[in-house]
Amino acid sequence: MSTKHVVMAFIIVILWGLNFVTLKIAVLSLPPIFLAGLRFFLISFPWIFFVKKPKVSNKQFFSLPITLGVLQYSLLYYGMSTGLSVGLSAVILQTQSFFTVIMSAFLIKEKPSLNEIIGLIIGMLGVIILLTYNDGDFKLQAIFIILAAAMSWGVANIQLKNLGNINMVSFLIWISPLAAILLFIISFILEYDSLLKIDFSNIEIKVFLSIFYTAYISTVIGFTMWQYLLNKYKSIQITPYGLLVPVTGSIFGYIILNEVLEIYQIISGIIIIIGLMIISIKSIFVK
Repeated sequence: MSTKHVVMAFIIVILWGLNFVTLKIAVLSLPPIFLAGLRFFLISFPWIFFVKKPKVSNKQFFSLPITLGVLQYSLLYYGMSTGLSVGLSAVILQTQSFFTVIMSAFLIKEKPSLNEIIGLIIGMLGVIILLTYNDGDFKLQAIFIILAAAMSWGVANIQLKNLGNINMVSFLIWISPLAAILLFIISFILEYDSLLKIDFSNIEIKVFLSIFYTAYISTVIGFTMWQYLLNKYKSIQITPYGLLVPVTGSIFGYIILNEVLEIYQIISGIIIIIGLMIISIKSIFVK
């Protein structure tokens, strides 16, 4: 990877790490799946009336809102609501790296080099440290639900690679209405009582700012850069950067929410970065 693209990957990690902090702020005031629906509603309206529809197949147009939007976020938020903390949920969600690499090898014949495999394994060791020492409440049901969200993200990564060179901003704007509608339906089914209690007049401005951040900065800007990198490189070169998201999330939690930054979080971050450095080295183990 070029230096410019490595920097871009780290910017994405920073944006998505901060996203978990803004999410934590927002879910204290609004039902989580309804919040996800708002996220995609804001991405689409009113911008869909001013942006040209991208040229993609109907299969891509209708499948990505399901994997990238509905399944990933409804499963993630529902899993969090059953007992897992935001931090622990972020750690489990980043197993998307493994799922993406495995599916890429079988579905699009991307063969990882030895140094990429070693780097990914080292990066996952950092995630295991986070998982082992995290104080979150381990509920098996919730873990499997968020693992399913990670699998959905893995499928979405393959789909994003197959989009090729398109205007990702216009694509996100056009697929978001379907994601929003489906998420609102799921929210109505699962969160009906909580929806009746919403009083927008009493919601603090920081909650609205958090929603705007998750919609425009984390999703539109973050996933536009993510798809650009996936389109230029093999999945195993890009998706392991997601392993750093729980680390950057913990750092922002310490800075913004005054959460405790534990030594194991720092150590795991260093290990993950070492793994990413090994992945970025050009086939040093291959002649």
